[in-house]
Amino acid sequence: MSAWLSLTKKELRLGMPVFLMPIIVFIVSVSIAFYIGNRNGFAWEAVVGVAAAATGVQIFYLAYYLFYSLQSEKKKLHLWLHNPMPGYSLLLAKVAAGFVSMLITLLLTGTTVLVTVNLSSMINEQIQVANITELVFFAGIHLVLLALSFAAFFLFYWMIFLVFTRRLGTVVSFLSTFVIFVALTSFYNWFTQSLVYQKLTMWGGFQLEMLEGISFNVDNSGAEVMSETANLSLFAGSYLFETILALLLFFAASWMLDKKVEV
Repeated sequence: MSAWLSLTKKELRLGMPVFLMPIIVFIVSVSIAFYIGNRNGFAWEAVVGVAAAATGVQIFYLAYYLFYSLQSEKKKLHLWLHNPMPGYSLLLAKVAAGFVSMLITLLLTGTTVLVTVNLSSMINEQIQVANITELVFFAGIHLVLLALSFAAFFLFYWMIFLVFTRRLGTVVSFLSTFVIFVALTSFYNWFTQSLVYQKLTMWGGFQLEMLEGISFNVDNSGAEVMSETANLSLFAGSYLFETILALLLFFAASWMLDKKVEV
């Protein structure tokens, strides 16, 4: 365990540039939004919009972090693979480092949303505190789950790409991986429409009344904020199915790293 923690700490240090870049971009974007919004009478609303968008795109954060980390390892793949730990430990260290970085970034963007929502009188008139709390809790959990799911998919296809590069060139390997991606995605989309998928996932249903969205209407007279609510139908079976699928993809990627990629 201590060896794995040491490896994770090393991954955190190596991933510092890719961790700092989104934070710098976010701070600059928020500053620009505040400046432009302040000149037009909706400073906090502009910051809320930028911060909410920055929070939403973090479903891709882990995939982005892993791409940078694995691309760096690709240049010295033989050194990374000579580590005595199994493939799942090597990949899990990268996922853990990316997850920590994502949580810190998510804390920054999410806190900015909450603070600026409270500072905006227009948004406060439209949204109750209870709605904001429920939305943050619901969106935060699902954002993390989606980020982990995308990370598992990325690792799976990246390992396929590495397997191809052992025998083919980079361009051919990328095209071959892309063809497999399209084929498997098409099959998955077909499967989600099948009766079998419905039987596997559509159980344990529950409903939540949530804030669905916030719209901003900006004109010469100022800014207007409107909110919309909706009832969401969710199924426990869907969560279980997606969790199992993500785990299968992760362990398939680990197996390929151990058996097919090792040099």
